[in-house]
Amino acid sequence: MKLTVFCGARFGKHRSYEQVANALGWYMGRNGFDLVYGGSQSGLMGTISGAVLAAGGEVTGIYPEGLFENELPRYDATRNIVTKDMDERKRELMEQGDAFLVFPGGLGTLEEIAQTLSWMAIDLLPVKPIAIFNMNHYYDSFVEMLQQFIGENFANQDIMDHVFVSDNFEDLLTAVRADYDADDALEAAN
Repeated sequence: MKLTVFCGARFGKHRSYEQVANALGWYMGRNGFDLVYGGSQSGLMGTISGAVLAAGGEVTGIYPEGLFENELPRYDATRNIVTKDMDERKRELMEQGDAFLVFPGGLGTLEEIAQTLSWMAIDLLPVKPIAIFNMNHYYDSFVEMLQQFIGENFANQDIMDHVFVSDNFEDLLTAVRADYDADDALEAAN
C-alpha cells in the first residue's frame, strides 16, 4: 500500500516529533506501507523517509525543481518525481498515494490536507482513507473545525467516514488499511 505522508520539513519544537517520525518510518517499512512524500531530506520528512528506507520499504519522493535553496531532495529514494512547481507536486502527492497520513507540520501540511479533502469533496480525487496523527493533541483544533463544517452543513459526513484520528500511528495504519481493503472489496463486487 502506498501511503502519502504530509508532514513538516522542520523538526518542530519537541524532540519527540523526530523520535516518533523515526518509529513511524520503521513501522511503515516493516509492515508493507511504501512512502509517498514531498521528497525532502530535511526535518520530519527526512526522518520518516530515511527510516522507511532503512527498514526495507520503498520511498517515492516528489520534489519541485529548483524551488528550495536550503532544502535538498532525498537522492537515495527508491523513485524520485521532479515537478515544475508546488501545484504539480501536490497533485502527484494526492494521486500517487492509496491513502494519506497527516503528521505534525506547518502551513504546507495544512494546505496539503485541506486541498486533499476539498478535491475529494468535489470529486476531483477519489475518496481515500485519511489518518490524522494527533500526537500531543496537535490536530484537536483542526478536527474540531472539520466537525464544525459538517455541523453547519458546509461539508458532508461521507468523506469524514474515511478520516481516522488517533495519537497511535499503529492503530491509524490498521484503520487505513482496513478502510482501503473494504473499498477494494466493494469495487470488486460491483
